[in-house]
Amino acid sequence: MSTNFDSTYLTDKQWYIPYSELQSACKWEIIGYSSEERPLLYTTLGHGPRSICIWAGMHGNETTGVFIILSLIELFQKKQIDLEGFTLHLMPVANPDAYVRYSRRNGLGIDLNRDFNSFQTIESAKLVGWIKMHEPELCFNLHDQRTIFHVGGHSAYTSLLVPSAEITRTITPMRRALMNRLGNALSSMQVDLTGVGRYTDEYYPTAIGDYLMANGIANILIESGVKEGDLERRAAREFGLRTILATISANDSPSKVYDQLPLNEQGQFEWVFTNVLYAHMRVDVAIKRFHFINGHAADYVYLVDEIGDLKAKPRMKEVDGTAIALAQPLELEKPVNGHFGDYLFEEGKILSL
Repeated sequence: MSTNFDSTYLTDKQWYIPYSELQSACKWEIIGYSSEERPLLYTTLGHGPRSICIWAGMHGNETTGVFIILSLIELFQKKQIDLEGFTLHLMPVANPDAYVRYSRRNGLGIDLNRDFNSFQTIESAKLVGWIKMHEPELCFNLHDQRTIFHVGGHSAYTSLLVPSAEITRTITPMRRALMNRLGNALSSMQVDLTGVGRYTDEYYPTAIGDYLMANGIANILIESGVKEGDLERRAAREFGLRTILATISANDSPSKVYDQLPLNEQGQFEWVFTNVLYAHMRVDVAIKRFHFINGHAADYVYLVDEIGDLKAKPRMKEVDGTAIALAQPLELEKPVNGHFGDYLFEEGKILSL
């Protein structure tokens, strides 16, 4: 994959941009306001007749898509991408009340991606109205997936989905054409697809992707995940960006590349210490990084993920813990404390290496 794109949003290690900073990052238009009166922002790139809609931030704790959209804007302004024939309509955060909380649900406690039937929330209604207003030939729905996902023995750093339009998951002509288009795009990128999988196409009638497909609006879900050693998801940012650019210009001639992507699986751990002496037993201890927002400060802590015999579970990182003896108690979903060999944890923070 070429790496000649010059965008700080692709390489910066930060994984969250405060909404106040996001508002000043571009000359946005406003299509309305959230339930807590935060502006719903959007912008447009290009002037071509072929309309593409891209949105992110439907879940406020999924931020990779925000960086992808900001990189699109920056690269277009730098004339590093050519959108001749296309107009891109971009919404960086569809759920600002959740985004400022770094949470999945909006200010009323509703998951927007389960509200595309009743349209009980302002945000879901505004998003669909914005999409239909532009009559797009294609949409991209940007999400983040948890670190539990793996594919083919590797961490799933991106999963792709052409959603179902109804419960039987029938491959309709529109779905087949979109699968072909995405497959041709992946072929044209000439990249190693190790770690790229297909997300389940189980039908969710209240999810936006399924709702749009059922209403004849083609869309692709991009779920950004992590690579080993890349918890900031920078590899997923670049892959997502290039997938979008390749797909909008791809044709829908027959292709099986999308069909051949392996289905992603669950059950991966982030970091496992094996054979640790704990409470007079030898156990494996899995820990995970938990991101949170405190005011405008973005930070993370390590939590205890699992304890026991974890040999059969895949993991991104493993440390032989035979020489480790833990004296402090471990509590699931609580911050890690104690000496883990070369690592000293206090309230979930690493103090020494």
